[in-house]
Amino acid sequence: MTNSEIKQKIKAVIVDDEPNGIDFLKYSIEKHCPEVMIAATFNLPLEALDQIPMLKPDILFVDIEMPRLNGFELVEKLSHLSGMHVIFTTAYNEFALKAFRVSATDYLLKPVDPDELKQAVNKVITLTREENTGVAELLDFIKSQNTVKKISVTTDKGIYFIEQDDVIYLQSEGSYTHLFLRGDKKILSSKSIGDFEEVLTDKGFFRIHHSNIINVTHLSKYIRQDGGYVEMSNGATLTVSRRKKDEFLGYIQK
Repeated sequence: MTNSEIKQKIKAVIVDDEPNGIDFLKYSIEKHCPEVMIAATFNLPLEALDQIPMLKPDILFVDIEMPRLNGFELVEKLSHLSGMHVIFTTAYNEFALKAFRVSATDYLLKPVDPDELKQAVNKVITLTREENTGVAELLDFIKSQNTVKKISVTTDKGIYFIEQDDVIYLQSEGSYTHLFLRGDKKILSSKSIGDFEEVLTDKGFFRIHHSNIINVTHLSKYIRQDGGYVEMSNGATLTVSRRKKDEFLGYIQK
């Protein structure tokens, strides 16, 4: 490929903490959007934050749910860059997704559909190297909504998108996490419980113990005896750690 051909390409960067997510999106772009050149991919959002200003991409494909620095926070920190258009990759519900279209950015609902990918890229092509003035407005809208309804769960079989309301509680097992769901279902994720805690904070979940995070909407009762424990909607009983007890009681009494 000549230098002139490279210059005509739309330069893209992908940021996603899931390697499978990056691999699938990269494959889809290479197959369906030959006009796009992938300049770099990042699993670590903080590394991406450091490198993206130097890369100066036309398109930033960014996952929303990432530990330590989520997609919204990353975009906000990069909002000073002109000529960069953001395409979120997300499991947001349809209402919120439609609202994204008020800006020059777009979204891709995971798992990525090839036709939606092509539409999103074509939208950006018409706006390439124009300043994206809608990013700040988009972030303000998203932050004003409590519309995240799904969480991504990485397993050895792939990535699942689980309704938040279906999750009763999470339990750690070393660097893995069990998710206990409605209907006596259980999924083992390769993410740590700490990763889930960062994603689920302020979304109705509370870490009652170093081993457990509960969905407060599934809390049936709190029992003070034996140091304090909770009973969940599926009948499970879980200990509340002494360190978390006062904070937890304050949380559920609000």
